[in-house]
Amino acid sequence: MSRSQETFLKRQREKDRNQKKKAKREKRDAKREHSTGGLEIDWSSAPENKTLTPNEEKLRASNKKSGDE
Repeated sequence: MSRSQETFLKRQREKDRNQKKKAKREKRDAKREHSTGGLEIDWSSAPENKTLTPNEEKLRASNKKSGDE
């Protein structure tokens, strides 16, 4: 293979690589623009966490007692 052909192929690969990077960047930016900011959780339908540690149970009980008075 001649030197000029190697140079041409090298530049062609660089051009293809840059086009691919540009397309990927544009796709990423478009996806970021249309993003809603992640998942939205409907907390009213989420199950209640009923696994409290003993310290949390004591704290919760003392909060209920002080709130009732």
